[in-house]
Amino acid sequence: MPRIEVRCTVDNCYFWAENNYCNAESILITSDQAAQKYPESVDVSNTAMIVQEIGETPAQNCQETACKTFFRR
Repeated sequence: MPRIEVRCTVDNCYFWAENNYCNAESILITSDQAAQKYPESVDVSNTAMIVQEIGETPAQNCQETACKTFFRR
């Protein structure tokens, strides 16, 4: 699996690291419509189950997407 650099400015997230890096092992990005089914803090170890449950979720633009890999410090 390729490693990519993910930057984040949400400094009260558990996965936030110095210099605005995201240290999460898994990141779930979905449509806003699908994201409404899940609480704000998602256990990222369950992303495979969530993806299987919701399937593909089309979006027209970036405003219709949500990162669900947030866990408040």
